[in-house]
Amino acid sequence: MRAGSVINADITSSLLESVESGDLIAYGLIPEFVGRFPILVSLSSLSEDQLVEVLTKPRNALGRQYTKLFEMNDVKLHFTEKALRLIAKRAIVKNTGARGLRSILESILTEAMYEIPETRTGKDKIDAVVVDEESAGSVNQHGFGAKILCGEGALDLYLDEHNKESILQRDEKQDAEPEIDSEAPSRVASM
Repeated sequence: MRAGSVINADITSSLLESVESGDLIAYGLIPEFVGRFPILVSLSSLSEDQLVEVLTKPRNALGRQYTKLFEMNDVKLHFTEKALRLIAKRAIVKNTGARGLRSILESILTEAMYEIPETRTGKDKIDAVVVDEESAGSVNQHGFGAKILCGEGALDLYLDEHNKESILQRDEKQDAEPEIDSEAPSRVASM
């Protein structure tokens, strides 16, 4: 049952919760087969947060598997939080759930996986591979693939640069917001 959007997937999973044996027979399954099911259980679709957990939390999570794979070639693999969220959103839009995460990651990391064994020495030695929001693309569009960082300490430089940018953007947003007098509500309440 393929749904066109997230709302339809939620509606579909809530409808499947109320399926009974008679519904399966009406759908076309033979009663002898349906009678073999002692219990009917439906599964609901995973949320974005749950898919991000599938990518990162379990002992054999996909993120950890790919990190280990890259470590075999002495290359660090780094995922940003935004990239993980975009990957999860793409799996939701495709309606593939947790099983679709592997193919999405594979499409992002394929080029890097073929590039790493070829360049192992000198300044061209690959230090790290970064999957950020540009790499993951948008919900409906493929990204550019993982970023390959060459040279010793390239990952640290990349992270320092992007942490400074995110701090500057956050400070600019805070400067743009008007300051609110925190004592004003208490003065109003005391009048």
